[in-house]
Amino acid sequence: MHGDGPGVVLIHGWTCRRTDFDGVVADLARDHRVMALDLPWHGDSTATARHWTLIDLAAVVDAVAGAEGMRDAALVGHSMGAAVAVETVLAGTGHRVISLDGLTFMHMYPRQSEVAANAFLDPFRADFAGAIRLLCERAAGPGCDPALVSRMADAMCRTDPDVAIGMMDELMRWDMDAALDRAEEAGTAVHVFAASALLSEAAVARYGQRLSIVPVDLGGHFFPVEHPGATADLIRGALAG
Repeated sequence: MHGDGPGVVLIHGWTCRRTDFDGVVADLARDHRVMALDLPWHGDSTATARHWTLIDLAAVVDAVAGAEGMRDAALVGHSMGAAVAVETVLAGTGHRVISLDGLTFMHMYPRQSEVAANAFLDPFRADFAGAIRLLCERAAGPGCDPALVSRMADAMCRTDPDVAIGMMDELMRWDMDAALDRAEEAGTAVHVFAASALLSEAAVARYGQRLSIVPVDLGGHFFPVEHPGATADLIRGALAG
């Protein structure tokens, strides 16, 4: 826990870890109370269960936020963490969701067919480390420091492959449209900062009326790590708005 002020809970992405937010936390804690946590099987977090749905992951965030007095916090999620944030709000914690390059990738969201999910996951089943590195290279976007791409890939590869693949399978089968329906009914705002280089017209066409999608030119998928100060300012602006 860092800082004092309005609460913000930071949720990392698939195979990532809370320390990816270190720069964001340091900046945002100047005027907010900030908590970043490791999801099960990520970073320093351990668990006995090996299969986790997004609802299960949200229950963990809900429990930790409750224990730390952060139930009224805004939930900020990077990549898969944005989906976990949506489910956490639906579980009763948080009053709004801010997505950092999540919820707009049409090959992961909305709910995928079994054929599409397996087509995406089969390379990870065959060569987890190789598929992770290729994913990082593609997601990083043009101009990203190769050293950062390598560092992110090395860290992501340390996640248990079977658990990680199971989580991604659950993400691809998550009914985002139904979850957004429930969020809208509850009056929950979902604000998306999407890397411009990776944002598709199809995502804007499908979700532009349901999500507040703002393209940002801070690099590729890992912009919260590349530009933590600017990312903290985006979060501040969304909360102030």
